[in-house]
Amino acid sequence: MRTLLIPIIILFSALIQPFALSDESAQRKIIATVNGKTIPQEDVLRRLANFKNADALTLSSIKQEIIDHLVTDILLEEFVDKQGLIVTQREIEDELNRMTKDFAGNQLNTTQSLENVLALIGSNINELKSSVKHSIALNKYFKDKLDNKALERVFEENKGLFNGESVRISHILINTRGMKTKEEFSKALEQISDIKKEINRGLSFDEAVAKYSNCPSAQYGGDLGFIQKKGNFAKTFLDTAFSLKVGQISEPVQTEYGYHIIKVTDKKEGLDIKFEDVKNKVYTEALDVEIIKLLDRLKKEANITINE
Repeated sequence: MRTLLIPIIILFSALIQPFALSDESAQRKIIATVNGKTIPQEDVLRRLANFKNADALTLSSIKQEIIDHLVTDILLEEFVDKQGLIVTQREIEDELNRMTKDFAGNQLNTTQSLENVLALIGSNINELKSSVKHSIALNKYFKDKLDNKALERVFEENKGLFNGESVRISHILINTRGMKTKEEFSKALEQISDIKKEINRGLSFDEAVAKYSNCPSAQYGGDLGFIQKKGNFAKTFLDTAFSLKVGQISEPVQTEYGYHIIKVTDKKEGLDIKFEDVKNKVYTEALDVEIIKLLDRLKKEANITINE
């Protein structure tokens, strides 16, 4: 079983730097309340303790991710209790043992233990156990709902997620992550629209990348390599990329990073696969979708206050 919702292990591991906690009174501040349950600021500061050298924008983004994780943790604990979902200590320990073995097998330096990595990101084994408990409970909750019929429907509607189909893309980015006002976003949208008009009038895509793109990939002509339909990109970005033919250039697309213009430069067709060959992957994908929908619902129904 794949463990979901593990707190920030992969997301933050590349950014670890020393960071000094603020004064004691700040640590006691309540940073959020979820259905009457409080999240102390010290819980956030402890997790931020390794990111001092990150720039202000990255640090703010990490902080929001941490708060969101802590809110999610409370909501899931409440949900598991209300549903009467039982997870035994043996189930948790078995999953932790599997994770520890997988972690050791994936490390070039095997002296770095899972516990050490958790400590480096301001977490610990007890918090990991909580995430593992929620993961196991959600698997139990959705298992009967995701029967073969439901999974076959997911497979037929999303074969590109499982057959290895991929496209190579380049993009132009107007970065909006530091923007806060409607006026700033409007100017960014106007800029990306004007860039697309220039391309339509004859400016080459490569020239537009070099002239305008805010992404580090600009030094490589905007090339992001081959991507698959399931990856570390926003759904709008992926949907647009896979709707294009080779050589085709998209209209502006918005993601959390900003406004993009996407060009597909190559394509690899997917393999001819059968449902039974990828059933486990289909289940994982379907489970992810159901969990996201559940979390959205829980957040909408919850009484959440964030004190910034």
